[in-house]
Amino acid sequence: MQLADLMVTDVLAISPDTTIAAAAQGMIDRETSAAVVIDDGALVGVISERDLMRAIPEGCRSDTPVSERMTRSVTTASPRTSVPEAMAIMVEGRFRHLPVVEEGRVLGIVSMRDLMSWTSLRLRLGPVEGDDDVDSAELLASMHRLRTGAN
Repeated sequence: MQLADLMVTDVLAISPDTTIAAAAQGMIDRETSAAVVIDDGALVGVISERDLMRAIPEGCRSDTPVSERMTRSVTTASPRTSVPEAMAIMVEGRFRHLPVVEEGRVLGIVSMRDLMSWTSLRLRLGPVEGDDDVDSAELLASMHRLRTGAN
């Protein structure tokens, strides 16, 4: 299975000038925990609920632009990236949201929760067409690393 089969395509996209308050409200309204930050059509960052929560004790005001809090060094994947490969990327990078990009355009996003749901279904129902070579024990280990950060 590839990320194209799993990714969420209704991605919350905001500009770097969007305020922290507006980004938080957008996440609440869309029931999502991350937004991609787009400037002139290009992905320039990701802001997550964790980024927003960290801003509070650091004294950021609600009118602070997300450009001051977003993750700028964003790892991306292609729609053809396999689910186990995406899990490995996220475990190694220690992040929970992976934008899916092709030719510089954000097509979707995959979260740790999406990958864990897929893993859970696969373990309960068995392999789906095209992923017979995925080891269930490795999937369980990946889920554990994603949830706990363990090695």
